[in-house]
Amino acid sequence: MIKCITFDLDDTLWEIEPVIIKAEIKFYEWLKANYPKAAKKFNIEKLRKLMRQTAIENPEIKHDLTKVRIKAYSSIKDLFNLSDSMPMEAFNYFMYYRNKVTLFNKAEYILSTLKKNYIIGTITNGNASLEEIGIKNYFDFEIKSSEVGYMKPDKKIFLAAIKESKCNPSEIVHVGDNYEKDILGAISSNMNYIWLNNKNENNHNLENKNIIKSLSELPTTLQKIY
Repeated sequence: MIKCITFDLDDTLWEIEPVIIKAEIKFYEWLKANYPKAAKKFNIEKLRKLMRQTAIENPEIKHDLTKVRIKAYSSIKDLFNLSDSMPMEAFNYFMYYRNKVTLFNKAEYILSTLKKNYIIGTITNGNASLEEIGIKNYFDFEIKSSEVGYMKPDKKIFLAAIKESKCNPSEIVHVGDNYEKDILGAISSNMNYIWLNNKNENNHNLENKNIIKSLSELPTTLQKIY
């Protein structure tokens, strides 16, 4: 019997690419207005490269996107001898737009409906704020790579969710869009899974009953197979 459902966030409850693109544009406008010398040196593409390079050069924090971003902004601060408050100001401005997501059709309704019968949690590598987005009330717990110290598909982040849920792995279904990170991660910890294959990828030999193309299919699928 299924007692708990865990969700990935980015590209499972909302599309992330347009959100990040807008946040990057807005942030660059902010940087240009407040720190024009830095903006002249770091356009959007170079800012992206800086984030990637910061994660590579600091493997001890690569699981924490918040720390990576703040450290990257700190390197800009040091390069141009900017105010000590700049990194956090920059981070907070970027995150304001990073949390301006548009939920997939019926996502909020589905969460509210499922919460009546299941424990609901998240397992995410990202740093979205459920509170800022306005959906924290639908979730009983959050498991973040930044807090666990490991990113999906590492088994340890799924084990943390199992522990937090107080359920057996066989009593949990994980729902996510990424085959490697979500599905293989769930399998490694003996959790049930539903793959939100909204990009029409190869099904990787999964049974059709474990695959949905839209979040709106989730409630029916749960009833049929669990």
